[in-house]
Amino acid sequence: MRAALATARVEWIRFFRDRIAMFSTIALPIVLVLLIGLSFGQSGSRLPVGLLSENPGPLGTSLISELEESAAVDVRLYSDRRDLYRDIRMGTVGGGVDVPADGSPVQVYVQQASSGAGVILSTVNAAAAQVSTRAVAVDVLSGDVPVARAEAAVDDALAQVPPVTVAARSLGTVNEMEENRFASAVPSQLMLFVFLNGLLGASALVQARQLRVFQRTLATPHGLGVYLSGLGASRVAIALLQSAILLGLGVLSFGVDFGNPVAVAVLVVVYSVIAGAAGMLLGGIAKTPGQAVAVAVPAGIVLGMLGGTMWPLSVVGPLMSRIGHLTPQAWAMDAWNQIINDGAGLAGIATELAVLTGFAVALSALAVWALGRHARTGR
Repeated sequence: MRAALATARVEWIRFFRDRIAMFSTIALPIVLVLLIGLSFGQSGSRLPVGLLSENPGPLGTSLISELEESAAVDVRLYSDRRDLYRDIRMGTVGGGVDVPADGSPVQVYVQQASSGAGVILSTVNAAAAQVSTRAVAVDVLSGDVPVARAEAAVDDALAQVPPVTVAARSLGTVNEMEENRFASAVPSQLMLFVFLNGLLGASALVQARQLRVFQRTLATPHGLGVYLSGLGASRVAIALLQSAILLGLGVLSFGVDFGNPVAVAVLVVVYSVIAGAAGMLLGGIAKTPGQAVAVAVPAGIVLGMLGGTMWPLSVVGPLMSRIGHLTPQAWAMDAWNQIINDGAGLAGIATELAVLTGFAVALSALAVWALGRHARTGR
């Protein structure tokens, strides 16, 4: 045990002296979490909507006033149609409303697949109905009284209409990933970078192989098994450190509720073992440190993409979802979704943990075989 811990300590010292490794393990994931979380922002109660208006006239002005007073949308004025189209495509605004001169139809622009399209359309329709009701009432009264008096009477009557109060009650758990965008950014980047940095650790193992460190361990009283145990422990500990930093950032800085702490801890530990074992396996089969890095970066990114760390697998087709679940990332993200959104505990993610444990055992066995073969044969 003491020899294994000594090996782990040496690996830790080597890691903390490597500034590039420190940056990719700690600084880069934090920066990306900040960028993703701040780009999407906290979900607000009002949907941003762009507004184009050129000589809208009285009816158009009334419609604009209704939209600005709406509790559902946040109106943002635009003077250039191209700027509005660009922001709709980029998702800066949920949609756009063009209020032309009286007599011309009001145009509403939304992304077809946008989740806020229905909100915008219903809000514009409700505002138009309110303006139409007032205009018809004023037109009817203006036949008997002056227009100014008719408008005042209608406004007074509308003011007397009691507002409709809607009581909302959430059933079940609140979708934390919808309420707080950092609740999605932290787990996804954690899954991506823990695995990626586990693979990047392979270059140090290849260097150790080139220095014939593994062959020398066979001549020691402790043998290769103790050295591999310490090596694996150091890799898992680095992954756990990275996970603890990102999770702590999410809880303390962004107020993310990650759900059941026991389920989170077990999931993080199992996934850290997977990442460490994958890096050791790559370190046992790569020929040079450069080759290890050349394989680690694209492999980590591609597996992360397939596994849903860059976008949810719910937006891809059934075939790609099945392919994605050939990776540990997909099962880990499924577990995160159940913990955060459904309030699942250990029992709720038992299937995902079983599959991830299978990945961990298989990768660990292959890593021990690859490094042991090198120690015995030098290949």
